[in-house]
Amino acid sequence: MSRLFPAAALALAFVALPAIAQSGDAADPGARVRPLVHRSILAGRPAPDTPEVADWRATNERVRAVGGWKAYLKQAQAPDPAPPAAPEAAR
Repeated sequence: MSRLFPAAALALAFVALPAIAQSGDAADPGARVRPLVHRSILAGRPAPDTPEVADWRATNERVRAVGGWKAYLKQAQAPDPAPPAAPEAAR
């Protein structure tokens, strides 16, 4: 039943669309209107550059040399440095 409702609504929309598209006055339900046109905002953009893929063995070796996942865990758990003290207002 739940799959039938969207299909029926879509079919009804296509049946009613030609009747709606033949009108022009906004207050008149039978007035002609312009057809809807979709223009993608991404159509004019160039395709993104493909990122450079590093050698996974070299990347794993670098992580091992730094100290492995434990070094990254310590770095993530370290407290943030204290912000610099604000200068005292002149009296």
